Order: sequence, then structure tokens, then C-alpha cells
Amino acid sequence: MRHINKGSFRQLPKFLLVITLALLVNSSFGQYQNDNRYGNQDEYDQQPDEPQPAAQKQAKFRHYFVGGNFIASFGDGGGAFGINPSIGYSLSPYVDVGLGINAVYNYNKDYYNGGKWRTWNLGVAPFVRVYPIDFLFFEGSFEENLVSSRYISQEGEKSDRQNASAPSLIGAIGYTNRIFGQSSFFFSVGMDFLNNKNSPYRENYYDNAGTLRSRPTAIIRTGFNINLW
Repeated sequence: MRHINKGSFRQLPKFLLVITLALLVNSSFGQYQNDNRYGNQDEYDQQPDEPQPAAQKQAKFRHYFVGGNFIASFGDGGGAFGINPSIGYSLSPYVDVGLGINAVYNYNKDYYNGGKWRTWNLGVAPFVRVYPIDFLFFEGSFEENLVSSRYISQEGEKSDRQNASAPSLIGAIGYTNRIFGQSSFFFSVGMDFLNNKNSPYRENYYDNAGTLRSRPTAIIRTGFNINLW
């Protein structure tokens, strides 16, 4: 049987706080950066209190985007499917940061006992994307998922649900048609680099000695980003 290792939720508020502060800081910086026609903070402070031109108001929002993606992960004995809506901010033509929300359904076969696991995962995922060239990006994200699992025996008997938390550290490489300040779509392939048996992106199995182990599965995402202005 798959074992649930109950995790701590204390890391979750810290990551939410970090990503929120990053978005607020960059929002403030966007008010006086060059594309808003302010060379520095002093020039911004010296502007008269009058309504800003529409172009400047638009420039404030053009770095923000909303989006989402579909998630699929496959292995020999299981897989996962889900959605991941997100909101983000473009720091530069080369870097995006943001925060996503995960809703993932995971299934796993238990070859050792003949049963199967059915799991729902809900969590948050701060992420960073780096674009070294126009069509290529690298992504790193930390996910903290709330896991609710149920075991179904070979005879069809269902166990009580077991709840836990499962962190995942995901690295991915992807293709995009991104143009800075415009909407785009993307496709990526990644994997979970943490060895947590409760992760929706890892496949559990028993070795020859009967020890429960896990191995990563490919995480395939395809989605879009829409600029707010």
C-alpha cells in the first residue's frame, strides 16, 4: 500500500509571502521605469497630481498577465491530469515570475497488492520562467499540494481517505511564441526533483524486496498567457 507521510504546511505561507512581495515591489517599480516615461523615482515624485494619460495607465498593466495550462503526467503504473490557472508579472523581456493554483487528479496501480490509489491534489505553485532566446524557456516552480488519497483493494473495497501535504520541486524546459508585452502560448516538459511518495508527479512501486519506492514521471504542460492590457 502507498504510505501517506503527513507534511507540514508551514512552508506554504512563506512562499506565498515571498511571491506577493515580489509582485508588489515590481508593480511599484513599473510606475516610474522608462517605458512610463519616468527616468527614476525623483522624476516620478516631481510629477504634478493630475490624471495620467491613458498610455501611461496602459503601460502600468502591460507587464501583468493571467493564464493557465493543462497538466498531464504519465508513468508505467499511473499518471495525473489537472489544470493550473496562474497570474504573473514580466520583470524583463527575459524573466517572468508568478503564482499558480493546482487542481490535479492522480491515479496509481498497486502491482504488489493488486489494488489502486485514487488521489486529489490541490495546491499553490510560485514559479519563475527564464527566456534565454525568444522561443525557449526554462521554468522552476515549488508546489505545495494538499493530498487526499483513497485506496481501492483488488476486491473493490474502499479505504477511508488519508490526507497529507506533498511538496514538489519542478524543473522544466519549454517552447513558446512569446513576444514581450503580448499574449502567448507555451508547451513544456518537466519532472519533480523531490523524492516525495505523495507527489502527484511521481509513480510509486515496490522493489524486489517489497520496499515502497517512487520514481519521477514526465510532466507535460500546454497553456497560454494573456496580458492584462
